[in-house]
Amino acid sequence: MGTQIKNLTKFQMTNLFGINVIRHTSDKKAKNKAIALGIVWLFVIAVLFLYVGGFVYGFIQLGLEDTLPMYLIAVASLVIFFFSMFMTGSVIFQKNGYDIISSLPLSQTAIVISRFLRMYVENLLFVFAILIPGIGVYAFLLHPPVSFYLIALLEAFFLPMVPLTFATLLGALVTAITSRMRYKSLIGAGLSIVLVVIILIGSSSLGGYDENALKDMILSMSDMLTKGIAGIYPPAVWLGNAMLQGDFLLCILCIAGFLVIFTGMVALVSVKFHSICRGLFSTYSKNNYKMGTLKQEGVLFSMCKREMKRYFASSVYVTNTIIGPIMGVLLAIGVLVSGVEKLKEYIPLQTDLAGLLPFVLSCVLCMMPTTCSSVSLEGKQWWIVKSLPVSTQMIFDSKVLMNLILIAPFYLVSEVLLVIALKPVFLDTIWLVVIPAIFCVFACEFGITINLKFPVFNWENEVTVVKQSASALIGGLGGPVIIILCAVPVVMFPQVSADFTKLVICIMAAGLTIFLRSANARTNLLEL
Repeated sequence: MGTQIKNLTKFQMTNLFGINVIRHTSDKKAKNKAIALGIVWLFVIAVLFLYVGGFVYGFIQLGLEDTLPMYLIAVASLVIFFFSMFMTGSVIFQKNGYDIISSLPLSQTAIVISRFLRMYVENLLFVFAILIPGIGVYAFLLHPPVSFYLIALLEAFFLPMVPLTFATLLGALVTAITSRMRYKSLIGAGLSIVLVVIILIGSSSLGGYDENALKDMILSMSDMLTKGIAGIYPPAVWLGNAMLQGDFLLCILCIAGFLVIFTGMVALVSVKFHSICRGLFSTYSKNNYKMGTLKQEGVLFSMCKREMKRYFASSVYVTNTIIGPIMGVLLAIGVLVSGVEKLKEYIPLQTDLAGLLPFVLSCVLCMMPTTCSSVSLEGKQWWIVKSLPVSTQMIFDSKVLMNLILIAPFYLVSEVLLVIALKPVFLDTIWLVVIPAIFCVFACEFGITINLKFPVFNWENEVTVVKQSASALIGGLGGPVIIILCAVPVVMFPQVSADFTKLVICIMAAGLTIFLRSANARTNLLEL
């Protein structure tokens, strides 16, 4: 079985970040895309390093250095838990190729271990991305003993095991609940979204304190923070204390416990692997089909319906793209309940925040549009779409239309709540309605453009496209970044009429959207 684990793990690793493509392809275009993707990820890592380093510096300046190791461990574990929970169904219980894998003389234990190792490596990267800058700044400012570094390095390699175990358990539980249900993808996505919304609402509870009160609370909350982390994730406190005290025995005991828990989960999944997969991949049908009246529909409407069915068939796709619109509604509810002044705690700008709300709402609604992954998700069926007797523009318009239909209910609810909360004058009402609408269309077209630049059709599971691809990263976050840049003139040039500035921004955004739509329509699909 050792050889099987080795070979299957090697197979998983070589396909993890497109390493095989970089190593063996003779296509310069593919290599250039891989290089561009690497540059994008390096930029993201650099931003994350700066963010974590600044966070650690602020904690140390507040005198909370004793809580930092456990806090960094808790944050890393939380990130691993959520990413693993959403990935479990499509990595551990991967549908693509299951028929082939199950028919081969392979041990199901070897299959499960190789897939767990793949997720372990991915999550280990998250650990290093958080711990390296955090511990680096901590070490530069406080100069801890050598034992601190040795224990930190030892803990880092075993840190993903417990959150990965519980994420797998929860993911398997969601799979078990939904596997025999007709709309299992929707129900699974719904359960994940409810959990995320609860966390978003809970994380905003600190907003109830004003700035000075929050600062005073932080200065006196070392014990409170430790107790809070201990209540949520006790191993973070144990590991943090081991680092601070140089306690190798405590560190080894924690690692031993991690290994026992992780090994137990791998064994449990190995025993039930095929049963879980059969439940996950089974379909629901009824034999009471009745011939009805045939209806004829327009091409655009039919293709949009196809996109909608494809969208709701993937819980990962739904979960990753619907959070932004939900946050837009939560933002509007927050403004309605607490008022615009509440936003100053999150957006510390000396300007009219009510005038910036259209841009804030646009940023939230335009996070992770479906179009930045919709072309890649065609996968090996892309040739079918290319062979349809419809224009290229019609294909892309159907994807954009589906995204707009998805956003529309959240947009309308947010607008109604904000109008009730702000009671704006006529022109402000126009901008509140028009600016988010224009930027939503822009974000959809921008997502298509980026996806055409970085398409991925040879994916093994949807997580690769929806969460880990260059198009998902650039198309999902690029729209909000552009919107923020468009809002800068409103803040930087208050002497210029805000209405005139917003009019110019709307005209430019609409013009850029038309340009992108036209450029997308001229794409040669045969070259993709």
